Amino acid sequence: MTAQGEDILAYLDAAITAREEAAEAVGFNTIQATDYIRGSKLLVLRRGPISRTGYDMEGSLADHVALHDPESVLRRCAADRRLVDLYTITKRLAEHANDADTVDLIDAARKNLRALESVVRILAEGYGWPGASDE
Repeated sequence: MTAQGEDILAYLDAAITAREEAAEAVGFNTIQATDYIRGSKLLVLRRGPISRTGYDMEGSLADHVALHDPESVLRRCAADRRLVDLYTITKRLAEHANDADTVDLIDAARKNLRALESVVRILAEGYGWPGASDE
């Protein structure tokens, strides 16, 4: 990735940060969908020992909301950041290491860098990267 590659990294950082901030702003860690009446479900919001009953909504929507509760969003954000970090570390190694003792490691890093570039692009697509179809 070139300078445009830096753009995608900045984009990912901003997109992941926005999701982290939104998840943290909810004020609850977990959301569960429990059966209610006539196929609807209630959301149960929990933070430690505190729980609150949320809204009555259509079952599949409630299940979707529960699967994307703040705790799971934060876990996915952390995993995505680790993928970006792996790319960044590999890129630095491939570009800047010149020690003769690490030639095999550098060659492996350069090969892995191409694969990691694809991973970063795919990850950015999931966050709505506007340049995803252009690359």
